[in-house]
Amino acid sequence: MNEQTVASAVGSLRAARMSEVASHRVREELERAWRERAAAPKRRRLAIPPFARVFATAALVVALGFVTLRSGADSPLYAFRVAIEDALVAVQADPVAYATELYDERLEEAARFDAVGNALAASRARAATDDALRLLNQVAPKSDQPEPSPSSSTAIFVPSASPTAEPAMTPSPTPTTTLAPTPRPTPRPTPEPTLKPTIKPTTPPPSPSPFSVHIAGTVVYSDGTPVNDACVSTALGGSCVATSVNGTVDFWIVAKKYDTVTFYVQKLDIMTGRTYRGKAYATVTGPLLYLGTITLRVI
Repeated sequence: MNEQTVASAVGSLRAARMSEVASHRVREELERAWRERAAAPKRRRLAIPPFARVFATAALVVALGFVTLRSGADSPLYAFRVAIEDALVAVQADPVAYATELYDERLEEAARFDAVGNALAASRARAATDDALRLLNQVAPKSDQPEPSPSSSTAIFVPSASPTAEPAMTPSPTPTTTLAPTPRPTPRPTPEPTLKPTIKPTTPPPSPSPFSVHIAGTVVYSDGTPVNDACVSTALGGSCVATSVNGTVDFWIVAKKYDTVTFYVQKLDIMTGRTYRGKAYATVTGPLLYLGTITLRVI
């Protein structure tokens, strides 16, 4: 049997006519097969319960939030992390401690990226540090001490001296042949005593009490390179109260409110023998004082 034989056999079936009995039997078989197929139970698709969908969505949100909060300044998610951390200040039991922790963490992160040479990530971390400092100034409690006002000068009132009455001139009598009368002594007016001004005692304004102040800032050369091991003192040529670490200074002092403090920064280059100097002025207004960027130059 070849292909031609099969083709001729199939072609002969076109003209063949099936008997009524066979046709009826085939029709019954087909109808029974369709009824059995319709009555057979359908396959159920995989159904996911509603609580599983909610759980999966919540797990996805938590995972995304965890990844965002763990992202560094070199990650595209860093801006979302800063926004989330800033928003969490409102729900903290101690917002001052939380904002201080954020400031310290971002300051260390900026110094770390400066050390590895990633300027873009370091700039993002510094911007986040400034944002944390702004939050800390907002949530920090205001001091109840009144601002010092210049003491009013004591007014001294001097009573005006009353005019002294001039002595009355007695006309001299016309000389006659009689004996001249004995002239009477002219009485002098009694001078009135000058009253001394009464000086009211003034009460000096209360002086503000000293408290601990957190000092922070950055130290760089004129080309923007962070300075390491720079000496920070509160007097010219004084002892070091702190040293810079990768261009960052972070230390504490005790001062009073509205005190103006001058910080002198000095760095000796052992290789060239040059001394780089810089200084910064700042007025104490609260528990945190940011010096900004101090640039060292050869003076």
